[in-house]
Amino acid sequence: MPYLPSTPCLARADVVEFAKKTPKQFSDLSVDIKTLIVEHIARPTDLVRVCLTCKQLHEIAVRFLYNCVVLDVGSSMISELSAFLNPRNIGLPLIRKLDLYQSDMDSCCIQVHQARQQQANFAIRMILELLPENILEDMSWYPWTEFSTDNLLLLFKKQKRLQWAEGILTDRDVLPELEKLPNFDTMFSKITKVGLYPNRTRVLNYCGAIMKRAPKVERLILHALFDDGEEQITSRELNDSSTGPGLITTSIFGHMSPFAKCTPLALTDVTLQKIHLRYAAETYCKFIDFGTVQELRIFSCSGADALLAELSKSTKLPQKLRVLEFKHEDNAEEDALNALDGFLCLVTGIEILTIDIQGVRSLPASAGITRHSRTLNQLTVHTYRNSRPSDEEEHVYEHTPFQDICKCSQLEQLSVGFPATSLVRDTTDSFKHWVECLNDLPDLVTLHITTWPNNLPSTSLLPRKIYEQLLAGLAQFIFKGRPKLAVIAFGSSDKVYDREDSKNQVIFVRGKQVDPLRNETYDPKFPRTSTSSAAPRALLTMQRDSPPAFSRTAWMNSPMSQYPPPPLPDQQHYPPLYPAVSAAQLAETSQQVQEQLQHYNQSVNAQPIYPKVEPSLLDPNHANNVNNGEPRATSQAGPDGQAKGNRLRKACDSCSIRKVKCDESGPPCRACAALDIPCTFERPSRRRGPPNRHAEAIKKRRLESPTASGLSTPSSPTNAAHALASLSSHPTLSAESICSLDVIDLLVNDYFTYIHPLCPFPHEPSFREAYRKREDYTNRPFLALLSSMIGILVASFPRKPRQHLKARGKENLFPNHMSLVNRCQQVCVAARGSGYLEKDDLNVYDAATSYFLGLTGAYTFRWRQCRLYFGECLTIIRSLGLHHHSNHEPFGVAPVLPGLDGSRPGSVDFITQEMCRRLFWTVFVGMKSMQQLGATYGELVILPSTPSEPHPPLPLEVDDIYIYPAHIEQQPPGVVSLITGFNLNVQIYLSYEPLVTMEIAYGIDHCFDWERQKHVIVGSLKACKRALDRVPPELGMWPPADQYGGQQGQSYYPNMQYHDPALIGSFDADPEASLEERRRVQFEIQKANVYVSHLATRSHIVEKYWNLAEVHIRMKGTGSASTSPGIAAAGLDAMMGQPSTPGYDLTDQEMGAERESIVKDLLVVLGSISQINMEPNADSLTQKIRSIASTLLDDGPKIRKGVVAHQAQQYLARFLEILVSLERVSPANGVQEHQLDDEESELRHWADLREYQTKFNEAGGVFGFA
Repeated sequence: MPYLPSTPCLARADVVEFAKKTPKQFSDLSVDIKTLIVEHIARPTDLVRVCLTCKQLHEIAVRFLYNCVVLDVGSSMISELSAFLNPRNIGLPLIRKLDLYQSDMDSCCIQVHQARQQQANFAIRMILELLPENILEDMSWYPWTEFSTDNLLLLFKKQKRLQWAEGILTDRDVLPELEKLPNFDTMFSKITKVGLYPNRTRVLNYCGAIMKRAPKVERLILHALFDDGEEQITSRELNDSSTGPGLITTSIFGHMSPFAKCTPLALTDVTLQKIHLRYAAETYCKFIDFGTVQELRIFSCSGADALLAELSKSTKLPQKLRVLEFKHEDNAEEDALNALDGFLCLVTGIEILTIDIQGVRSLPASAGITRHSRTLNQLTVHTYRNSRPSDEEEHVYEHTPFQDICKCSQLEQLSVGFPATSLVRDTTDSFKHWVECLNDLPDLVTLHITTWPNNLPSTSLLPRKIYEQLLAGLAQFIFKGRPKLAVIAFGSSDKVYDREDSKNQVIFVRGKQVDPLRNETYDPKFPRTSTSSAAPRALLTMQRDSPPAFSRTAWMNSPMSQYPPPPLPDQQHYPPLYPAVSAAQLAETSQQVQEQLQHYNQSVNAQPIYPKVEPSLLDPNHANNVNNGEPRATSQAGPDGQAKGNRLRKACDSCSIRKVKCDESGPPCRACAALDIPCTFERPSRRRGPPNRHAEAIKKRRLESPTASGLSTPSSPTNAAHALASLSSHPTLSAESICSLDVIDLLVNDYFTYIHPLCPFPHEPSFREAYRKREDYTNRPFLALLSSMIGILVASFPRKPRQHLKARGKENLFPNHMSLVNRCQQVCVAARGSGYLEKDDLNVYDAATSYFLGLTGAYTFRWRQCRLYFGECLTIIRSLGLHHHSNHEPFGVAPVLPGLDGSRPGSVDFITQEMCRRLFWTVFVGMKSMQQLGATYGELVILPSTPSEPHPPLPLEVDDIYIYPAHIEQQPPGVVSLITGFNLNVQIYLSYEPLVTMEIAYGIDHCFDWERQKHVIVGSLKACKRALDRVPPELGMWPPADQYGGQQGQSYYPNMQYHDPALIGSFDADPEASLEERRRVQFEIQKANVYVSHLATRSHIVEKYWNLAEVHIRMKGTGSASTSPGIAAAGLDAMMGQPSTPGYDLTDQEMGAERESIVKDLLVVLGSISQINMEPNADSLTQKIRSIASTLLDDGPKIRKGVVAHQAQQYLARFLEILVSLERVSPANGVQEHQLDDEESELRHWADLREYQTKFNEAGGVFGFA
C-alpha cells in the first residue's frame, strides 16, 4: 500500500473555526480526509463505484483497488484484458500482487486445450511487457500446468522487487538460461516467500537454485507433485531413507550440507505437502529452525508422526505457533493421531487449528484443544474411519469432550461433525445438547456442521426444496439466542478454488447487512434473531466480492467432496413424500418446528441438564452417565445454604511448590497464566509422614510387573486439567517399555551375535541405523520387530539377559527369563495393534515378527502359539510374493525399478528381496525340523517345488554389510559369508524332497512299491550326504592341526574356555580381534546347527527305511501284495534321475552300516560341542540330538544295531541324560523362589557335560571303539 500522509494535528478551537469557514461540500475536503474515508470502504464493488464518482476519488480509491489483482488468461475474449492494459489505466503502477488463473476449458479436445494454452502464454507476455518495471512484489500462477520459460525470464528481467518466488514446471529447463543473466546471483536476494512445487528433476534443480540464493526466506511451501509426473523416479530415490537423504532433500537443500553443522533457516511459515517424513523429519529439523515457526501446515505427508515427535522435543518445540493445519491419512496404529495429541499438549498459543485425519477410529483428545482456550479463534476437526470418507463415517465427539471444547470462549469459527438428527421428527437429544454447548461461545460467528441431518424414519429422500426448508428451520433454531452467530453451513465444499460455488454445501446467513462504513443494518424481511421461515437464505451462489487470497494448499483448509450432495433443484431422484406442498403448508410446518423448539427450550430452562460433577464421583467415567438416567451427584451445602468449597485432587506443579491455591480453570491455571509460566502436572504427589512399608512393597511389585510398562490405558479424566496431566504423564510405548536402554543395547548386540547366524534377518545395518535414530518411538512395526527379537533371544539364550541384568543390579526386575519373554510379547502385541494384517504397508519384517513370536512359543512350550504365528508368517510371505522374484541383477548394478512397495514383486529393492528369501527358507527349515520331530504334514505345509510353483532361489552368500537397496556388492575373496552356513543347512533339508513328495502323495509308512520306495530312500540319503561335500574350512567339523594340538582323524579336546564376544567391545582394546572372535563364535554356532541337522536328517531317512521294511515284511507274511501306483510312480523316478529296476537291491546290512556311521558322527558332535554352540540353538538342537540318540538306544531288532552302537550305548545314554537335564523348564515352573536353585543346577549340568566330554575324549573318543 502506498504511503499516505497523516492528517495534521489541530487544536480543538482551530478545528471549530476551520469547520465554520469551510463550505460543507464533500468535493472541497482535503485529499487526506478523503483518503481516510476511502480506507473505511470494505467492499471492492463499492470501491469501483467510488472510482466512477469523480477523478480525484478515482485516484484515491484505485490505490486500494489495484493493490491485488486477479486475472483470467487463456480465454478468447480479451476485451477485458485490453482495457486493463490500457496505457491510460492509472492503476497499473499501483499493482503489487498479481494472481493469474487459467480460464476454464469446457472442451476436452486436445487441439482446443493447446490453443488455450498458447493464448494464456501470449496474454501473460502482454501483461509482463506492458506493466511498469519493478512494481510487482508477488506474482503467482495457480493452475498446475507448464509455465512459459520465456515469460518467466521476462518476469525476472523486468520485475526486480519480487518478494515471492515459485519453483514450478516450465516448458523447458529454465535454470541454464537464468544463469546467463547478469544479476542471477542477486536475483532472489529480496525473496521472503518461496513456493516449491517440484514434479521433475529440472524443477528440483531450479528449486535448489532459489533456496541457495534467497537468504531472507521467511515462508516456505514445499509440495511434491511427482505422483502426477512423467519421469519414472521411485519413492526411495526421491525421499529420505534410513541410509541417507533423498533426491528432494539433496537437490533443494543440498547447499546447506552437512546439515548437522549448518545455520538453520529461521522461518515463520512452513507448509509441507506430500513429503515422506518418516526418515526426513530429523533432517528437516536440522536445517529448519522450527522454534521460530508461527504457522505450520502438514498435508498428506506420510510419516508425519515422526515430524510431530521431533517437534515435541523441548529444543525443537515452536515457541509462538499461531496456525496449525494437519491433513493426514493415518495407519492402523493411529501413530499420527497419537503424535498430534501429544504435540497439542506441549505447544501453546494456537489461534487457528485445522485437523483432518482419515483412517482412524477416534477423534483428537479434547485436552490438547482446550489447552489453547485463551487464544484459539478458529477450529476445524474432522476424522473418518476410511481413506475415502463420507458423512456417515465421520466421527462425532462425545458430549463431555465437546463441552470441554466449547469452553474455548474466544472461538469465532467452528467446524465439526454434529450428532445425527431428523428433520421430520423431533430433534434428537444429543443434537440439542450440542446446540446447548454453543452457549459457551459468545463470540461465535461461523458454524460449519459437516454432517447432514436426515429424514428418518422415512427411507425415501426429500425433494431439495422441502429439504432446504426444513434445514432452514433447524438453522433458525441454532441462530436463536446467539446474536453474533452470522453464518451456518451444512455439508462440505467440493470445489478447489475458493471463488467457485459448491453444490455440496448449503449456507444460511442471518438477515443482516453491512454498509460500506462497516455498520450493521438489518433487513426487515429477515429479523435479527432468525432467518426467514418462508424463504431460507440458502446462498448456494454466494458472491465473493473481494478476490480470494488463494494458495495452492487452500483447498486443504476444508475437507473435499466427502458428503453426498443434496438433491438438485431440477431433479427429483427421490419419490416425494407428499403429492404437493404449498407455501402455506411450508410456513405451517416451520411454525410447528418453532413451537416444538420453544417447548424444548422451556423444558431446558426449567432445570439444569448438566450439573457440576463433584469429586464424589470416584470413577471419572461416571461423568458420562449423568444424563443417561444415572443418579446425579449433588454438591453438599453448608448451614448457610451455600455449597462448600471442594478441595482439588491435585494442584499444578507451580502452585504446589509455592503453596498457593490452584483453580480448575487450567491448564494453565489462573496463577500460572498471570505469571506467564508453564502449568504442568508432572510433580508426584507425596504423602506426609513416614513411608508405609506395606504400600511401598506393593508399589515395588507393581513396578516390576509387566503391566507397569505403560501398556494399559488410564480411565478418562473428568476435566481438562486432569486430561492434560494424564496425557503428559502417560509413558510412550517404546523400547524402554521392555527394560532400560543400556540393557536393550546389549541385547541387540547379543541377537546379532548369537541368533542372527541362525535367523539372518533383519538387515543388520538398516536395523541398527533405525535403532540409532530411536524409531521405536515413531515406528510401531519397528518396535514390534525389536521386542520380538529380544523375546526370541531371551527364550533361546536366557543366560545372557540374566548376566546383563545382574551386572547392573536389576536381577530382581524379572523373576525369571519367562517374565522377560512375556514382557517382550506384550510390548510386541501392543505395538502391532489390532488389524495389523489389514494395513497397506505390510512388509517382510511383519512376517519376521510373526516368525519370532512363533519360535518363542516353540521354545517356551506354547505349541498353539507356535503353529498360529508360523502359519501367519507363511501367509504374509505368500501374500506379498516377494520371495518369488528370481531375477538377480549383476553385482554392482541397480535394478530397473528399485521401489519399496512390497505388494508388487517387480518393485522390490535388494534388501527386501534377500530378507524375504532368508525368511522363507528359515520357515522351511523350521517346518522340516518339526516334521522330523513328529509333526504331521497337515499342520504347516510347504509343498515340494514344482515347475509351475518353484521354490525361490537360495539367498546370495553375501553378508549384510554388502547389500544395499539398489545394488549388491561382491563378498570379499577369502571371506566366508554367514549365509554360506545358512544355505548348507537349507540344502540338507532339501535333499530328501522326493521322500517328502512320496509321503504326501501316498501316506507315511505306506508300502506301495517296495523296490521303487527303496530307490527313493537311497537317493535321498545320498543327496543328504553330498550336501556337505564342499564345506569351507571355517564350517568344518575337524579343526586345523595347530589350533588344538591334534590331527585330523584323531580325537581332540575342544576349547572349553569361553570368551563372550558380545561383551568384547567393553574391555578388548583390539577391535579387529574382537570382530574376528565374534565371527569365529558365529561359525561355531552355525557349525553345531548344520552338523546336528545333517545327523538328524540322515537318522530320519534311515528310520524311514526300517519302518517301511517292517511294513513290507508284514505284508509278505500276510500274503498281500503291494500295488504299483502306475503313472504317479513315474514322477518319483523322474525326481530321482533314473528309473528303479527290480534287480536293484539294498541290503539291511548297508543300512546298518549307515547307522554305525551316524553313531560315530554323533559321538564326535557330542564330544566337541560346547555351551556356546548349544545355547543359541536352544531346545531345537537338544531335541534333535535326543531324537537321534533315542532311535539308537531303542530296543528294536539287533540287525539295526552294529558293534559301535552296542559299545557306545552307555556313553549315549549318559550324554542323553545330561542333555535332558539341560532342557528349558516349562513356563509354569518358572517360580521366583527357585531362580537361584535353577541357575546353580544349570551350571552343574554344564560342568557335568564338559567333564563327561573330557572323560570320553581321554578314553579315545569315537576311535576307542572297534
